[in-house]
Amino acid sequence: MPWRNSLPFRISLVFLLTTLLIESVLFMLLYHTLLGERVVEEIDRLESRAESHASVLAMSFDEETISHVATMESETDTKVAIVAPNHELLDTSNRFPTVLSTFIQDSSDQAALDQTVVLETDWENKPYLAVRTPIESMDEATRYGYVYMFLPTEIIHGISHRLQLRFLYITAIALIVTALTFLLLSRLISNPIQQLRRATENVLTRPGELTLPTSRVDEIGELARSIESMSLELAHLKKERNQFLSDLAHEIKTPLTYLQGYAEIASKPQTPVALKEQSIQTILEESQALTELVENAFQLAQLDENTFTLHKDEIILSELCDDLTRVLTSMFRVTPIVFESRISISSDASLRIDHNRIVQVFRALGHNAIVHSEASHVALDGVLTKDTITFTLQDDGKGIPEADLPHIFERLYRVEKSRSRRTGGSGLGLAIAQQIIEYHKGTLRVASDCSGTTFTIVLPLQTK
Repeated sequence: MPWRNSLPFRISLVFLLTTLLIESVLFMLLYHTLLGERVVEEIDRLESRAESHASVLAMSFDEETISHVATMESETDTKVAIVAPNHELLDTSNRFPTVLSTFIQDSSDQAALDQTVVLETDWENKPYLAVRTPIESMDEATRYGYVYMFLPTEIIHGISHRLQLRFLYITAIALIVTALTFLLLSRLISNPIQQLRRATENVLTRPGELTLPTSRVDEIGELARSIESMSLELAHLKKERNQFLSDLAHEIKTPLTYLQGYAEIASKPQTPVALKEQSIQTILEESQALTELVENAFQLAQLDENTFTLHKDEIILSELCDDLTRVLTSMFRVTPIVFESRISISSDASLRIDHNRIVQVFRALGHNAIVHSEASHVALDGVLTKDTITFTLQDDGKGIPEADLPHIFERLYRVEKSRSRRTGGSGLGLAIAQQIIEYHKGTLRVASDCSGTTFTIVLPLQTK
């Protein structure tokens, strides 16, 4: 992927552009604020000097004092002009420009004549800033004339130029610092993300070998920990899948071997009739077992892919209890095990369930008790609460070893490893039963010890 399309680059670029924009706006505001304040200061200074000269001249308005004031301003950057009441020039500072004489004549009738006024503030387009103040006696009864003070705007332009140079230097430094920050930020963000990307490229092929920055205490660290957890779960699922496929292949191979062997026996002309009939019966049994195994595997595949469909209907609880009692009674009738249903529920409560799937679950539990428990007695109980119905199927058999108890709902798991498929079943019934109950928002639990095994099923009732 091109570097300009990477997420860290885009984030860092947005940061860089935003920072530059903010810096530019702040620098412009600061520049105009400082320059404006400096212009105001210069105008205030002109007003103050003009009023100071007017005060001196008001106390002694003669040629000596006028000349003294003009001489004082000849050594400064400012220009001064003392004029009579009719705006006739009485004296000026040295090197007084003609343009200022013209300006005095043109402004003789501008603004108030009895107070200090600023005549020119446009420092960007005019050559001078100008201030005028009247020269009046102490009792303000006599006006002797006016003092004009001028400041060359080239001074302001010089200040502006120096400020611009300083801001250019500051901007250059800020740009360099921002660019370095951009590079650093880009690396700080991109390196962990690139590491995550490289690590996750192999998550499907080597999910257990990820090396991620899980020690970080930020969002990237949280993401790394999530990916690592997902990878471990994926490795576990991959291991389970491979084991399941291996076991399933072995389970399918066994009936196929029987089918092939007994078919060869039955097909030989010299095979006795009794042996042929026995072989054909075995072929039928193995075909039925293989069909059941494939059907169970297909159901598990549907459950894994969320394509397993339930046809739920509203079922009266008492009717369900009667059906379960009838089905289990029929299963145990052909065995030496005594079955007892102790359910006594007359409530009109109902459940929204797939009736056939729930019966399938109880068939699987009953089959498990018949084949594995070595029990003499099995009892079915039901307890009704406000929101749930709890069924228990309890036997008095040999129980399930404690080490095997957590695994009995795993696929193709057998408690007695010595049992063959022919005597131990496919090992898929309980796994399917548990998932069917979970699809009904219920729970399926097991408890077992040396005195027997109890399966507990909790199903939610239909809300009114």
